[in-house]
Amino acid sequence: MRMSGLNFEAIPELSAPMRFYLTAPVFALLAAILVISFGEQVWLSRWMPVTLAATHLLALGVMAMVMIGSLFQVMPVLCGAAIPIRGWKLHLFHLLLVAGVVSLSSGFLGWVSFSLSFALLGLSLGYFVFSLLRVLFWEAQGQQTRLPISLAVLALAVLLALGLILLSGYLWGVAPGIGKSLTNLHAGIGLFGWIMLLIMAVSFQVIPMFHVTPNFSSGWRYGLIGLLVIGIVIVSLESFGVPLPGGWLVCIVASILYSIVTLERLGKRKRKLPDVVVNYWKCGLGSLLLACLLLFSFFLPLDLLPWPVGWQTKLEVFIGLLFGLGFVLAIIQGMLLKIVPFLITLHLQRAMMRNPIAMIPLPDHYQLISRVHMKWQFHLYIAVMLSLVLSFMMPSTTAIMALLFALNWAMIGYNILGALKQYRICLVNLQSSFEQFKK
Repeated sequence: MRMSGLNFEAIPELSAPMRFYLTAPVFALLAAILVISFGEQVWLSRWMPVTLAATHLLALGVMAMVMIGSLFQVMPVLCGAAIPIRGWKLHLFHLLLVAGVVSLSSGFLGWVSFSLSFALLGLSLGYFVFSLLRVLFWEAQGQQTRLPISLAVLALAVLLALGLILLSGYLWGVAPGIGKSLTNLHAGIGLFGWIMLLIMAVSFQVIPMFHVTPNFSSGWRYGLIGLLVIGIVIVSLESFGVPLPGGWLVCIVASILYSIVTLERLGKRKRKLPDVVVNYWKCGLGSLLLACLLLFSFFLPLDLLPWPVGWQTKLEVFIGLLFGLGFVLAIIQGMLLKIVPFLITLHLQRAMMRNPIAMIPLPDHYQLISRVHMKWQFHLYIAVMLSLVLSFMMPSTTAIMALLFALNWAMIGYNILGALKQYRICLVNLQSSFEQFKK
């Protein structure tokens, strides 16, 4: 079936995205163990080794892992073209990426050399970016989604290049002498480029589709993406010495506008039944708004800042966690509750089409992941966010936040595994039905 750029025939095997989805909770648990081990040291500075290690476990091991897995599924559905990484290449890519994330975080802690992560991440992410850009430029359709996804992947390419340059500085001292501005650019492109652009690209399609909301107008879609890209370009030029201030403010304004517009769309959804995923979106967008407002306060004159002396360093870490845990991981958690049952149902339907004489009742989404388990997962997310505020005020309670975070992602892993168990049971029943019919 192929229409308007959609190509369901190109959908990959279920194992393609699921391997990344199941890897993410493992890295979340590793990050939690790391924070529990070092406690309140994470609040001393965003440059602390433990903070850098935990940040990259979350950014690469959890966020990027789920986003990459989702792209394997999103590309055929929204852009009509599959990512040409399959079979042994997919196994190798996943293995190198996992090893690269582990070695990078270990490198920040001084356990291994950065040369290992330089090679592993350069090869794995470089191969993924090259493969995806080739598909986007030459095969993809669906212009509304193709353009923002292309921009997000280009941002990932720049993000990878900057990361490798920073690692080369650790290894060989060849990073350009522009101080911490390169690190800030690396973080900025990661947050506002790769992550924000991809979330925008997907949300413009899935929010109206999954939640029956009004469509995002073309003005908002292209306007928000264009504004964000302009801000990223200005920030990049400023980082390399071009006197063009204001780039960060443009990115902040674009993110605030996106939050407001998306919340407005969700407020007009036609299906008014309670929905945990909608709650995730609302909490995530609220966290994004708060993070942007706090980040904006950094651009005010120092005498206008309301923060007590010595809090600015802690505030930088808090904003990063608010953006990461509060916004990005909220959207990821909510989308997994929609995507995993959707994928399983889709693949079960394809299996039944291959054996049309073997008919079995398909489970609905809430049989794959029950409403009760969804609520428990969401309540644990809320507990994490409340404990984040508590640990910001009282750093000695940081271990509590990490423990709740571990429980939250253990629940996510449990929900995904439970859904896959139901999938395997249905396949067995389908095969059994087929065999009985032949007899």
